[in-house]
Amino acid sequence: MKDDREIFTLDSNTVASNPGRVKVMPLVLMRHIHEPIFLLIALLASIAFTIDVSLIWGGIALLIFLAINIFYWRRKKEHFAHGDSNGGIVISENPKLVAVTTNLSIGFGGNYPVVKIIPYKGKGKLNDRIGTVALYQGSDNTTTHWEDFFPVPVEYVNNNKIELKNVLQSYCEESWEILQNRIQQINKPYREGLFKIYSEESNW
Repeated sequence: MKDDREIFTLDSNTVASNPGRVKVMPLVLMRHIHEPIFLLIALLASIAFTIDVSLIWGGIALLIFLAINIFYWRRKKEHFAHGDSNGGIVISENPKLVAVTTNLSIGFGGNYPVVKIIPYKGKGKLNDRIGTVALYQGSDNTTTHWEDFFPVPVEYVNNNKIELKNVLQSYCEESWEILQNRIQQINKPYREGLFKIYSEESNW
């Protein structure tokens, strides 16, 4: 069980069925995701503004961008440590796409299977299996399921082969079979998006 006292940027009322437990490596992340580079530039610019122009206004900007940077990295750490880890399969090479499946149920019962197809910038080839960690979004007190989820390939934040292997080993073979079966229900050519999976067992 995770310690809720360690979580500041995520909803601690929900628990991932398979937490990512992945360590974020900043330099690896910045090679794949450019947001932190812009945040760092803004922080450095605010430092220069404080020194060269205005101690007061620059200091205010510095504190704001420092807080934003700290929050960003804390959220990424919690995303990959506590977010929901699911296996993905490379389903297209031109363009490169990955399919990931999950159940959007928020835990009150019900079965809301979906497949999310996302763009992919990793090293995997067609039909390769990769690990992802997702955050969920869009639930409220009037619904029994999330509206969407946002898986991110683990290799975007960590290039340690042992850790990447451990993530893949956290998925049972049945989960890969379920993903393959659900991919077959999606029309080609594949495109990015969230696709509901309709079956006798689903509550859509």
